[in-house]
Amino acid sequence: MIPVVLAPGLLCDDRLWSAVTPLLAGTIVTVDFGEDDTIKAMAERILAEGPERFVLAGFSMGGMAAMVAAARAPGRIAGLILIDTHAEPETPDRSERRLRQIATADAGGFARLVREELKPLYFAEPQAHEAERRLVFDMALEAGSLQFRRHVQALMLRPDPTPLLPALTMPVTVVTGEADGLAPPEATRRLAAAVPHGRLVLIPDCGHMAPLEAPAAVAAEINALCRQLEPT
Repeated sequence: MIPVVLAPGLLCDDRLWSAVTPLLAGTIVTVDFGEDDTIKAMAERILAEGPERFVLAGFSMGGMAAMVAAARAPGRIAGLILIDTHAEPETPDRSERRLRQIATADAGGFARLVREELKPLYFAEPQAHEAERRLVFDMALEAGSLQFRRHVQALMLRPDPTPLLPALTMPVTVVTGEADGLAPPEATRRLAAAVPHGRLVLIPDCGHMAPLEAPAAVAAEINALCRQLEPT
């Protein structure tokens, strides 16, 4: 089976994939963006740590880096799984919100920001997935406010990804929760339609954290793409 590289999102580490990886069939490489401060640097890390040819699955911010990596090295990335992510350009309203969040974190309010503002956006059912919600909180606190600042600034300063999309000629599966408020279905529909061989998968009763909320569905899509790319 073709190897799989997993790229995490904002304030996440390899524990994001803890319920997905046992269900995957092939060799798995997970990357860590903890030291990276631009989307380009994250894309470069993916290519530096990935094998010669692989399927790349990117979640949220990691999906944005995955698109850049795939556009740079389409011969190495055989297929893309873009999970709970989008290719919409940064807007002034979104940048204003990010700046406010950075200011809150810098002023000592990082834990409160995660608990009261970020976590409520992550899951479809706020009272469900108690263990997964606790894991998200733990990952965020361990990442810390400095990493949060670096990655939020990377998101704010990323180039408009729209021109990259026609270059993603490999099979692309876009996976998102039907209740995802951060990468909503209307945005993921546009993403799937903008790449030459895009396919959209909507997961019912799922929010932004599909690898934790619906790991079996995410793993099934990764395995399906890997099987599709196996030599006949």
